[in-house]
Order: sequence, then structure tokens, then C-alpha cells
Amino acid sequence: MTDNDPKDEGSNRRVCGRLNVTRALLLELDNGDILEGRSVDISPRGVLMKPDAPPEDLLLGISGTLFIISDDGHFSIGYPCKVVRQKDKSIAVEIDKKSAAAFANYMTKELLGR
Repeated sequence: MTDNDPKDEGSNRRVCGRLNVTRALLLELDNGDILEGRSVDISPRGVLMKPDAPPEDLLLGISGTLFIISDDGHFSIGYPCKVVRQKDKSIAVEIDKKSAAAFANYMTKELLGR
């Protein structure tokens, strides 16, 4: 996941479009931090998340596992990911390439099933 700012020459590398979809999320980071919050937007390769309690530390580059929480409180399987951007109170995570197809499939079923 990268910024889509035309002024930043190296940032226009977005592979997948974003959907403005709000879902409850839990991000369990390898450093032990657990962040809960909501998605701002979702793409087949990542999520822009707004945590309920923004972290005080810089998390850029930290790996973790992302869980989507359904309206009935059930958790999805965990999707390995990495924090690729942290700006203001938002965190962008990129889903691991090996899990991207499963994540995209889950989100498609989740969105079309509503």
C-alpha cells in the first residue's frame, strides 16, 4: 500500500483500487501491540485503519496479523501483514503476498453477501 500523492514521484505505484468500506478490525503486531479500530478503506492488498487508540510509537515496518471482525462479533482468519505507512491517526497495512488472494476472496464474499 502506498500513498497516491502525484507530487511524490515514487508514490504512484498503487496496484489495486481502494473501496471506502468500514469494518471493525483487530491488528495484532509482532511487537506485542494489539490495535482495535475501523477500516477507512480496503483494497485487495491492504487496509487503511483508524485505531480506536492511536499508537504513540512509530510502527512502520512492523509485521503482524490482521483480523476482520464481522457485525456479529466473529473474527476472520488472520492475514499476515506489515505496517507500510503511518500518518496522523491512521495506519496502512499491506497484506502479505501469499495471503492476498485469500484476503481479497474473503472481502469479496463479505461485501457481496450484504
